[in-house]
Amino acid sequence: MPSIIAKYKDNPLLVNYSKIFSVDFLVRASNFILLPVYLSIMSQEEFGLYSYIFAIISTFSLVLNFGLYIPQSKLYQDTEDKKNRGILIYSINVILALSLFFTLSITYFTGFDYLIIKLLFKNYVNYRAYRIYILIAIIMTIYSYMLINYFLTSQKLVYVQVYNLLRVFIVNSIVILALYHFGSDKVETRLQFNYMTEFFLLLLFGYFYVKSMKFEFDKKIAFHSIKLAFPIMISAFLGIFLNFSDRFFLEKYGDYRQLAVYNLGITISSIIPIIFASFQNIWLPFFFKEKNVYQNKEKTKKIIIKLALFFLVLAVFIFVGVYFTFILGIIRDEYKSILTVLPLILITQICIAITPLFSNYIVYFERTHIALYTGIPLVFVSIGVNLTLIPIYGIFGAAIASLIINLAYMIMYYVISKNLIKTNLYKNT
Repeated sequence: MPSIIAKYKDNPLLVNYSKIFSVDFLVRASNFILLPVYLSIMSQEEFGLYSYIFAIISTFSLVLNFGLYIPQSKLYQDTEDKKNRGILIYSINVILALSLFFTLSITYFTGFDYLIIKLLFKNYVNYRAYRIYILIAIIMTIYSYMLINYFLTSQKLVYVQVYNLLRVFIVNSIVILALYHFGSDKVETRLQFNYMTEFFLLLLFGYFYVKSMKFEFDKKIAFHSIKLAFPIMISAFLGIFLNFSDRFFLEKYGDYRQLAVYNLGITISSIIPIIFASFQNIWLPFFFKEKNVYQNKEKTKKIIIKLALFFLVLAVFIFVGVYFTFILGIIRDEYKSILTVLPLILITQICIAITPLFSNYIVYFERTHIALYTGIPLVFVSIGVNLTLIPIYGIFGAAIASLIINLAYMIMYYVISKNLIKTNLYKNT
């Protein structure tokens, strides 16, 4: 027993993850505890609308990140010199800033976003009032992700801990107080106070990010970064159809009440992919550093088995916990239909969490273009499955469609990773 304890105690992957997970667990637990507060302050229609807008912000932020978090993580590990790392971070951020400014400026001044909103919403939404906050939210989400990605890649774990703790406590405290005391439109109030507070926290911690930069733009690094990032960006764009179609069609064939129930299920079950996201960010530096393909394969295999078992157990606890929130009256009965679809949503989230452990290999072998070939056929499958099931079965149809798509996505990347590993091992023998 002492030898086993010593073995895991000295494991740098577990040590780093325990630091991040301890904070993430507290953050997730806080959000879960605060969820009934938001459900009580906001009506079911307001919660449904806000959660749908939040999903839009999250989805489009992944596209407008332009996939640049991948070269930031990958090339940082391939670069030993501190100065060159600074040039790398600066060059990537110049590309991101220019691309984001160009895209959002055109979108704003041409009013193209109104056309997007018209497509995304069948039910009424006061977009004119929300517009500026949604655009700010997209920018904040993008740079917050890049900041955390940098902290984790550079092993500055304390910054991640403090940043996330401040976000959960300060942002939620200010938002809840604002919802109680300001404005009749609680969706606008929540958007406004949430992302304006995020803005000030990002400025505070962004100082350390900027400090790491060497203000020299390197065209070679920029080209290499774009080459790695572009397929990921296209894959993220295709992901709009893959991961957002369920809510898109549910909004078209339902109302904000149904969206509220379905998004509540996604919010609760997102504990699984969020916990995994922390692990993934810790795991990637170790994964990219390991140049022995066979060793990487064996380590990944063990991790997948352990994580899958852990998430299955966690899913059972989540379902039981949600069931008791209704028994105890913590969550209103108007959301009780969530219990019929939550098991499907939980299994879907496990698939979503495990898939990156296979897709990491397309970055490891710098074959990110593969993401395009996998995404395009699944887009049509996703649209077809959602369009077939949701009009008939509503929320249950959305949950089934999402499970089918994400299970297929996971199996596809499993096959791809297996072939990439086999090909590389064959070449080196």
